[in-house]
Amino acid sequence: METLMIKPNANLKKVWFIGWTVLFVILAVGDYLLITLLREAEPRLILGIMITVLLGIWLLVLPYLPVFFNSLEYRIESDSISGKKGVFWRKTSTVPYHKITNIDVTQGPLQRMFDIGNIHCQTAGAGGPQGAKAELVLRGIFNPEETKNTISVRLSKKPNH
Repeated sequence: METLMIKPNANLKKVWFIGWTVLFVILAVGDYLLITLLREAEPRLILGIMITVLLGIWLLVLPYLPVFFNSLEYRIESDSISGKKGVFWRKTSTVPYHKITNIDVTQGPLQRMFDIGNIHCQTAGAGGPQGAKAELVLRGIFNPEETKNTISVRLSKKPNH
């Protein structure tokens, strides 16, 4: 079988931008409302500093998102699935088909709007707190059910070990 190279759909950047922006707006508006309700100068100054810090974090996250997006790369090979990610710290994960026990698709409301989702490849080896985490997550996959089916077909052809 041929190797399939998969990059996340560009709409993933929109989903991230919308999510981070909504979070920032909610925190900033809540902070601003607290400032307007307080009469004393010191707490108002502290809350003003908090808004500034929030804005600084948001302004750092915005240019980071597309760089992190560009670092994501997935390969569906004849015997395994692998993924690469990371800007400062690169991580490559490879999961052989014979270790995969479960494949799940998750989609939040924004992801459903853009027809993208995450595919979670889980193995039997993970236990304890690690057991709830997938060994490999393919993020921002367009039409994730179709990609899940492609993986499932390859899984059904895996040799027994």
